Amino acid sequence: MNDKMKTLQVKKVNHDYPIVLTYDKCKTGESQYGPWNLYGIEHDGETQGLFAEDGLHQELRKYGKGSKLVIRRNQDNKGQLTWEVIPVNGSAQHHPKQTVLKYLDDRTADIHRQVALKIATMSIGQSLKPWTDEDLSEIKVRMDKLLHILDGSTEDALSF
Repeated sequence: MNDKMKTLQVKKVNHDYPIVLTYDKCKTGESQYGPWNLYGIEHDGETQGLFAEDGLHQELRKYGKGSKLVIRRNQDNKGQLTWEVIPVNGSAQHHPKQTVLKYLDDRTADIHRQVALKIATMSIGQSLKPWTDEDLSEIKVRMDKLLHILDGSTEDALSF
């Protein structure tokens, strides 16, 4: 019986590899080839390992256990290879020509929405009368602008 853990090989360029991190931190070490970073992941329903070279490690280390991500090894027309890590929680949109900061996890995304809503409602001013549709629209605009500041993306967090 083979007790060795399967390792995801990210060889295809410009191809999405959906993963879920199974630990908060990676294992690190050094071999005759240099330092290594081993992440525990789930891919295609299987528990696997992922050895992340430095560029990918710099992106993956921002996330923790349970983070649903898509990793992609991009190659431009000059042959330059770069890593891209995209959270799959619906809170960050991928825009190839725009830098988008990524949420650490779903909990952080929810906290950002709550903070943005609180500040947006406070900025309208308090009144004893109910908010009008115009007030609610203004709160949504302010909330979207605050979310853009927090994470570089806008989100339809309120639906009226």
